[in-house]
Parts: sequence; structure tokens; C-alpha cells
Amino acid sequence: MNTRHVIELSPSGKTFEAGDELLLDAMLAHGLSVPFSCRRGACGSCKVVVAEGQYRAKQLAPDAPAPCYPLAANEMLLCQSHACGDMRLEIPGWSLDSPALVVEATMLSKRALSPDIIELVVMPDTPLAVRAGQYLKIQLVDGDSRCFSIANLPAEDEGRLVFQIRQVSGGLFSETLLGGLEAGDLLQLEGPFGACTWQDHDDTPVVLFATGTGYAGIKPILLSALKRDVEVTLYWGGAQPADFYDRVFLDAAVIEHPRFHWHPVLASQGRVEEVALSHGHHWEVAHVYACGSGAMITQVRTECLEAGLPGHRFVAEAFVPSGRSSAGTASKPLHPVWEKVGPRYSLDGMLAARDQSIRALAAIASRLQVGMTTGEALDMAAEQLQAMGASHTWHPTYIRFGDDTVRPPREGIDRQRRLRATDIVVVDLGPVWDGYEGDYGDTFVFGESPLHLACRTALHEVFDATRDAWLGGLTGRELYDFAEQSAVSKGWRLARNLAGHRLADFPHALFECKDLADLEIPPSEMAWVLEIQLCHPTEPVGGFFEDMLMLQA
Repeated sequence: MNTRHVIELSPSGKTFEAGDELLLDAMLAHGLSVPFSCRRGACGSCKVVVAEGQYRAKQLAPDAPAPCYPLAANEMLLCQSHACGDMRLEIPGWSLDSPALVVEATMLSKRALSPDIIELVVMPDTPLAVRAGQYLKIQLVDGDSRCFSIANLPAEDEGRLVFQIRQVSGGLFSETLLGGLEAGDLLQLEGPFGACTWQDHDDTPVVLFATGTGYAGIKPILLSALKRDVEVTLYWGGAQPADFYDRVFLDAAVIEHPRFHWHPVLASQGRVEEVALSHGHHWEVAHVYACGSGAMITQVRTECLEAGLPGHRFVAEAFVPSGRSSAGTASKPLHPVWEKVGPRYSLDGMLAARDQSIRALAAIASRLQVGMTTGEALDMAAEQLQAMGASHTWHPTYIRFGDDTVRPPREGIDRQRRLRATDIVVVDLGPVWDGYEGDYGDTFVFGESPLHLACRTALHEVFDATRDAWLGGLTGRELYDFAEQSAVSKGWRLARNLAGHRLADFPHALFECKDLADLEIPPSEMAWVLEIQLCHPTEPVGGFFEDMLMLQA
């Protein structure tokens, strides 16, 4: 007899029944949106806390590898566990009710901050989980939308959202919506989006750059820095004194926080980065955030990197003049079978997850040190991802040193292998940011080994050529045939066991999980990851690079 057990999920109070099947299968059968990915006990996506009850581990086949994800005494993996009786489980950092991408909000107030800057304060009907620096879209009646930064910390403001919006003569939003808004009116909001967010780093100095209403995106990052009591400096560029519409708050903050300084920079005085560079910041240890025009961000990044700023410590969000998001629209509709997505899927969300993953990879690579073990590197990577705001990893983090770079991800490695001064290193990340899957991997060379450097060069050449071939309309299968030929032409072997995969709002494993190399249609933009692993024909040297397929990478 198949005894049924009642499983309660905290804090939602939702329940489902489970018998002899795996707990993950029981939850999915009841239509519960639970995080999972590998089903092998390796990625940790389906980790839960056992608050009450007993369970037993899945019986493995004799030749099957044991689950390797590290667990605390009160944790288990849904994909590897059966209930032995009634249970109560908690899923850390996850809501079974996936937040709606579009919410309704009520206008609470509207006031002028300057002759052309309007502050809107709205209350969404559903609380939004917003990270400092993110933005929302306000939808217009014609189906279009405009993106505006959230200029406060909603979690500390009873859930209210504050926008600081410039009135633009002839602008669609200004002419059709902004002028007529009154308290009590309803707005449709979409999001939040954006990866220009507070990174919760250590106590190193923070330098902030803003132009115009780019300050709205910088202000919550400033508030976060002030809470941490770190040294923080703001450079705010404007055309005239009235553009510094939050001067009263900033002047008061300088008095209250001795480690905070701000500098209004008029256009007649020069560019914001020119003023900042004259102030003698220690750029090699700083974190820089910038929000404003694309030209300003490009100039700030170039100048700061030349002054010694590490690239992964530059975080930015550029304004898009048209009012549309930087993601634009997909080049073609997603395939209804092979490219299904969840309710929160959006191009903005996918781009933000990609940006944050690239930034995380650079941060992790910068912390790799000669002499550390693979196990120590993996622990460091987990710490870095958590500090940057990743809620889960939808696949395990893979770090390979030296000879291990030729091993496929599912093959075991030596966690005690130490990084040598002449090693080649692979780092592969699969974090989840704000409900969106990121996936990015690359290869790094320590020392000057000609073979290692040649591997990295060939790796990126094969990837770039294969992505260019995708633009020509090749199917997924044809892409990997092309990549294999390209690798051979350069004297390397393509590892076909790494065959590309889907990417979406988390978890894409709810949908079809066909490999890209088996896809008989041309893959759509921002729905697939192209993976390239090269191995030397005779030497234990390998390299890996992956990125989301997109028109402008």
C-alpha cells in the first residue's frame, strides 16, 4: 500500500501529499513551482530545510555517483529524498508564488523637485523585492513603456516606490501620462530589472557617478553605502545649479556621515570623471557605480580603468533615450515547444542576469590565488555569489585547475589540487539573479605558457566564429558541427559532451531540456547558451567559454 504523507511548506502554509515518489516529483505533480535543475544532487537548487519529520535518501544504482552537494545537518535535496511521514519543509530564499512581472500601483503623491523634475511616490498592490539600483517600467496606454530608476529603498519605506522623472517637452510619457497623474490614480508597473545594483562588498571605498536624473538610480546605492558606513564619494553632473535637486538631503548626509562627500559638477567645470580623477582616489581598491548617459558611462569606465580600477568593480546602467529598455524586442518569437519560458521571462531580466554573471566571474577570477586548492576556490566562489545577491545556483559552480580542465563538468575532480603559477584555469558559473538564470564561463591563464595562451585564443576564436554562423541561420546541431570543424582547423578537439542548453527565468528545467547540439531549428536569441570546450589532442590542457546567444554580445 502506498502510504500518503502530508508535507507542509513554510512559511506559505501550502501542503501537498507524497507517497513513495521523490519529494521533488510530488511537488511538481501538484503544480508547485519549486526550484530544481540537475536532479543529480549536484547543484543544490532544490535544497530545503527540514523543520519537522523524517525522510530517507534515494536508492542509487550501483554505478551511480553519490550526490556531492554539501548539506547542513537539517538540510536535504528534494531530488534525492523520499518522505517517511508527515513533514514540514522550508525553501530558503524562494517563494512558491512566483512574483508577477506586472503589478498595479496606486499613486500616493506627486511634487516638483525642480522646474523640470517631478517626484512620483506610488504603492504597489503587491510588495516588490527590489535591490538597490534597479528600475521598473511604467506602462503607457498604447502598450509602450518607459523605464525609471527606483530612487529609494522600498523595504525601508513601507514598500513605497519613489521615482524622479524629468519632464520632457513633447515626450510621450510627459505629454500623455505624467501631467495628468493625480493621487489615487492607478499605474501598471513591470519589473524590477537591472544589474547596476549594490554589491554588498567589503568596506572598500565607493565612488558614485551620476548625470541628470541618473542620480535616481544612484541614490539607493548611496543609501546602502551610508548604512555600511563606508567611505563614499558622489560626483553628480548637471548643466545648471537647479539640476542638483536633492541638494538638501545630500548636504544633511555630509553632516551626519563624516565619511561621505559629494561634489556637484557643472558642465562648465568639466566632466565628472575629470573632477574625480583630480581628487586622488585609490582606484585600485575602489568600487565604482555610474548611472546616466551612455557617453558619460563610457568615459568614466575608460578613465577609471586607466587609473587602476579593476574592471569587475565598475558597475553601470546607461539611459536609453527612446524610453525603451536596452533589451529592445526579441528578433523572432520563441518556439512554443523547444523554447518555452516561465511567467517572468523578459529580455531585460535575462540581460541583467548575464551582466551580473559576467561581473561575478571577473570578481571570482580576481580572487584566485596561486597555492589555493580547488575546494578553497569553490568556497570562495560561493561566498562571492552570495555577497553579490545570487539566490541560488541552477547548476553547480565548476572550477578546474591544470589537468582537470579537460574533464567534463559531471566528472569528479581533485578538490585538493592546488593552483600553480603556470596553470590554466576554467571557471563556470550558473547563478540565479532575481529569478533569472545567468550562465557564464571563461578560461584564465596563470603564467606565460604558449600552449595555454594558444588554447585561450583558439577557444574564443571558435566561439566567435560559431556565434557568427548562428547569425546565418544554422540549427543547433549544425552549429556544433561547425564548431567541431573550426576547432580541428586550429589544432584542437571540441568536447561534444558539452552541448549547449536552455536559459530562462528560473527554473528552465520545468520546460523542455533538449541540448542545443540536438536542436533541429535555428535557436532564438536570449534563450540558449552556446558552450565551447576545447581539449588538446595529446596534452592534458583544456579551455572553456560559454555565453548566451544574442545579437550584440
